Amino acid sequence: MVRVAEEQELIPYRSAFPPGGQWLVLAPHPDDETIGMGATLAQAARRGVVVRLLVLTGGQAQGDPQVRQREALAAAATLGVAEVSFEPFVDRQLFRSLGPLARALQRVLRQVIPDVVFSPHPCDLHPDHRVCARALHWALRVLLLSAPRQLPAWVGFYEVGIPLWPNLLVEADAAWQAKATALACYSSQLRVRPYLEVAEGLAAFRALTLEGVQRAEAFQLHSARRAALRSWRWWQRQARGPTRPWPQPQGVAERGL
Repeated sequence: MVRVAEEQELIPYRSAFPPGGQWLVLAPHPDDETIGMGATLAQAARRGVVVRLLVLTGGQAQGDPQVRQREALAAAATLGVAEVSFEPFVDRQLFRSLGPLARALQRVLRQVIPDVVFSPHPCDLHPDHRVCARALHWALRVLLLSAPRQLPAWVGFYEVGIPLWPNLLVEADAAWQAKATALACYSSQLRVRPYLEVAEGLAAFRALTLEGVQRAEAFQLHSARRAALRSWRWWQRQARGPTRPWPQPQGVAERGL
């Protein structure tokens, strides 16, 4: 008989907080960092964590890059982010620049040597989000071989367009107003889609297993060294969550799994 895991084995039932005093947050577009982990960033700043934000594209597929850059700076200041940098890659074209992007991430990781590097997860909805994670995987593997002492301690995935399978839930109630205020800085984007309402819904869903919590932000955290040793397919499987073991109904064949 196949054993089926209990809920507590699959998802946290207590909130926690990411480790480290130096964080590097990768945002493929201006606003991803706030939508995905704005409340966590605000709490990190209050705890004295030095947060550096690296925005990879100008977001030109959905607005004026100069406007979006100003919005990102305003949002970062609201959240207490210590430093914001911008790369010149093109929105919705990151797949054409995978090699240069990976080399840019290597350079920044060598310079900063963060305790944690955060990225959208490998199976997120937007193609640029997936390419960002793929470039990070490449960069970590190169660092493991060429400069292992410059590897971050941890790699953390956050969610924007599609939920991931989390192993860390951060209680977001105390910093939700800061997140909402920061997201309001992205007025050009809020005219396109209701990102605050989307974030509210996802945060309420993420609080399902946390008693007394109304909102939470979800992450998947791995040792960077372990993650660098693993394949890209392993990264993708981890983001999607466990698919085995499931009981097989008699007379029903598995297809497409």
